[in-house]
Amino acid sequence: MASIDVTKFIQTCRMRDFSASVAEIGSNAGAATWQASIEESEEFDFLPTPDLLQEFREWLKPWGGWSEDEIAAMSDAHLRALCLQWIASDWRECFEWPEHSDGIDWDFYESMASEGQCPSSFYCSDDGSIFWEMTH
Repeated sequence: MASIDVTKFIQTCRMRDFSASVAEIGSNAGAATWQASIEESEEFDFLPTPDLLQEFREWLKPWGGWSEDEIAAMSDAHLRALCLQWIASDWRECFEWPEHSDGIDWDFYESMASEGQCPSSFYCSDDGSIFWEMTH
């Protein structure tokens, strides 16, 4: 299970640019967030090695959104953009609540994640770095 440092991404980007609904940003939400994910995945390459690309391919399979053939056919650039978009989506689900307007409350997050209210894919290290894990 890979742990990916997403600190700079979280601190410098608006996650809504990569994961937002039609109700939030309009009828072009899917195309706009996908294009932003493609563009930003060049700077924030969370899958920089062939091993990580393959691990992400394997991680995608149980989600059921794509067949094994579809996943195998995805280009490296597509996988990198999809990973970035997934991280942004998880972050929004976990931390973009009114309760978090004053910053990240890791204790609250851990409580919500342990109750299944949001993904349990993030953790913060002792030095304040934020990591996303490929967990199910």
